[in-house]
Parts: sequence; structure tokens; C-alpha cells
Amino acid sequence: MRIGLTGGIASGKTMVSSRLAELGAAVLDADAFARIAVEKGSEGLKKIVKAFGGGMLDSDGCLDRRKLGAAVFGDEAARLRLNGILHPAIRAGMLRAAEAAEESGFRVIVFDVPLLIECGWQEIADEVWLVTAPMEERVRRIKARDGLSEAAAKQRIASQMSDDEKKPFADVIIDNSGDIERLYEMTDRLYRQALEK
Repeated sequence: MRIGLTGGIASGKTMVSSRLAELGAAVLDADAFARIAVEKGSEGLKKIVKAFGGGMLDSDGCLDRRKLGAAVFGDEAARLRLNGILHPAIRAGMLRAAEAAEESGFRVIVFDVPLLIECGWQEIADEVWLVTAPMEERVRRIKARDGLSEAAAKQRIASQMSDDEKKPFADVIIDNSGDIERLYEMTDRLYRQALEK
């Protein structure tokens, strides 16, 4: 069973993925695969240098994330060009890892992908699980976690696809409006159901 786990900033997606890993799922984190895709000497890094120039490298020949971030910030064409390089590499790496995990005996594979729906990757999973939380709760979490103002926290949330826009793509909606015990109870139940499928 392959699950695509997604959710907006401060929704609680990371808590759900951590719990699923504790329960015995193979959790594949898109952010980790994004780092692998741009490692020194990788095909992805070569393509970034070709697209954005050698100035994207630090003195050791590794990707300078700050410079790359500055190059694509506010430039939609540059952001799309970067995504065109990274997304296929991330996806291919995750699919290879999923096959390896299944061969190792894992019965539940979790693709932990914040932008799963935005990237149109729903078809890599048998089910899409969307973690949601009320706006005021998400704002509170971002303020506490990142030290941002309320306005900045709301801006972060508004920059992403909304829960309402994502819900039509989800097979399972995990409502994280309660406490952590309730979230874990739901996650545990869903995991047991996934094992039976």
C-alpha cells in the first residue's frame, strides 16, 4: 500500500509521518530526496549550473542554497525551470526507494510530500492522505515555532494551496484540530486499515 501524505505548513503532517514510521511504515521524505538530487557531482546539480550558472556553487563545488533561493525568489519562470530539474529527480528517487522498501518487506510505504497535489503526483500513491488544521491553530504553531508575527504566519499559509482546494484530491482527511493523542489515535487506526488493504 502506497500512501501520499500531504498537508500545508503547520498542519501536523510531520507528526503524522513520524507516527507512521514508529508504527512500521517506510516513510520517504521528499525533502531528503531533494537534497540527494542536488548533491555534489549529481546530475541535478549539473543541470542547475547549466540553467542558472556556476555562481550557484560554493567554494567546495556544492550547491549554495541561499544564492539559488535568491535567484528564483519572485521569478516564476526561474522557479518553474528549477522545478523542472528537481521534481523528476525527486520523484524517480522516491519511486526507486519505494520499490526497494517493498522488496525489503514493508507493507505500507508513505510518500511524505508537502506539494504532492500541486505537483500532480497523486498517481504515485494508492491513496492520498491530507492532514488539515484550523487556520488559527496553524498561525499559532508557526508563530511559536518560527518566531514570526501573525501577519507573516498568515502570509506563509496564504502562499500555499488551501485545504479546501486540496480536499477533492484526498482519499483520507486527517483533521488535526484536537490534541496529539487524538491525532495519534486516528493515525494508528488508519495505519491498521492500510495494512489490511
